[in-house]
Amino acid sequence: MRFVWLFACLCVVTVAPVSVAYSQQTKLKIACIGNSITFGARLDDPSSFSYPAIVSKTLQERGFTNYDVLNFGIGGATMLRYGKPNLWRLLDSIKLYKPAIIIIKAGTNETVSEPLFNWDQIKDFESDYNLFIDSVKKMTPNSTIILCSPLDMVLTTPELSKERFDNLTLRRPRIWELRDRVRKIASSAELHFLDLTPSFSNKPEYMTVKDGVHPNQRGYDFLGRLVAEYLISQNIVTLSRR
Repeated sequence: MRFVWLFACLCVVTVAPVSVAYSQQTKLKIACIGNSITFGARLDDPSSFSYPAIVSKTLQERGFTNYDVLNFGIGGATMLRYGKPNLWRLLDSIKLYKPAIIIIKAGTNETVSEPLFNWDQIKDFESDYNLFIDSVKKMTPNSTIILCSPLDMVLTTPELSKERFDNLTLRRPRIWELRDRVRKIASSAELHFLDLTPSFSNKPEYMTVKDGVHPNQRGYDFLGRLVAEYLISQNIVTLSRR
């Protein structure tokens, strides 16, 4: 199994013997789509410690060696087409990658009011999310899609400034509202739903100091293992045939 990055995947051409090339072609691909939490913000080495990297590592450890995991995280991105940036810019790359499994985690940046005013456009959340899903399904009709709820914001994170605390106090109820809205979108579209919000509730040990939104390395490890265990427990991934 390899953990691959978007630009490396699209730009690097590898020359290999026929047997190796065939093995690479038969690997199944997992696309992790999301915002800075998917990318691995606040980490010194996202390529090794972001949650998609941990998913890859965990599947490898558990014997699921026939999967490649690609990190499609964009800092600040929203599912709202209004948002700048947004996840819609990834559609061409997803089409090229042709993933068998697609994990979408959105909702954190949608809670922002000023200066981005994303929350002012939240009425479009369901319609934009459903259109995004429809677009992905048309490109990858046989893929398995998992929608994840956003991580909870942790107000007890050490060393939060008053400004940061007040901002998260305002935004946190919106996270829980979007959790329910994502659940309903998944149910209506008959997709998998992975509820991540409660897993980070009141867990300052998993959060970056002074931040309260982005996990620390321990938190990213916890998140990646939660996602990997869900893939395994739901039989979304299958063991390699030797």
